[in-house]
Amino acid sequence: MNVEKGAKFCRVQCKGRSLIKLMSKSHVEVPKSYIQGAFVLILFINDGNERDTNLFCFFQNDIEKRWKLKTFRNSAKDFYRLSFSKVTFKDVKRKGNLMEYYFTNHKIEEIKNVIRQSDINKEFMKMFALLKNQDDLIKLQKEKHKLEGIIKEIKRTEEIKNILEEKIKLMEEYYEHLESQFKADKSTGPVHNTLI
Repeated sequence: MNVEKGAKFCRVQCKGRSLIKLMSKSHVEVPKSYIQGAFVLILFINDGNERDTNLFCFFQNDIEKRWKLKTFRNSAKDFYRLSFSKVTFKDVKRKGNLMEYYFTNHKIEEIKNVIRQSDINKEFMKMFALLKNQDDLIKLQKEKHKLEGIIKEIKRTEEIKNILEEKIKLMEEYYEHLESQFKADKSTGPVHNTLI
């Protein structure tokens, strides 16, 4: 990949959420490892009002300051979560509103600053690491789907085996019944019809 000397860029992640129903709630999650360096998250919220474009912009420090960090023993699984609702996300009088992150010309200038200040080497390394992780994840998901298919087939085979075992048991019981009836008929001898 050829990049002009002095070229700069940032990583942008775009997410969309729907809050069309009156009491809708939603959230957005981003792995902690993603937000390092020149990272911008753009969030579109569809609240059913087509007159407004509910577009919000979050930078690294916004996410670290406002979002809740969920941590795990394995820090690679750590993520930030932003929760919001239809009732609060645009109401500046309410806690939980997102209006300070509304996408404006000022946010465009901030994005430009993030790009200007980015370290291209670190961003490329980060980008390639993310692409590799994404590729590994896709491979794992394919393997998971294959395993799920195999497990489904095994369960189906087990069900068929159980059904066949039940049928064999019924056939054996019927055979034993016929055999005992045959022995009973044999021990009493042939039945003769006599006319009186």
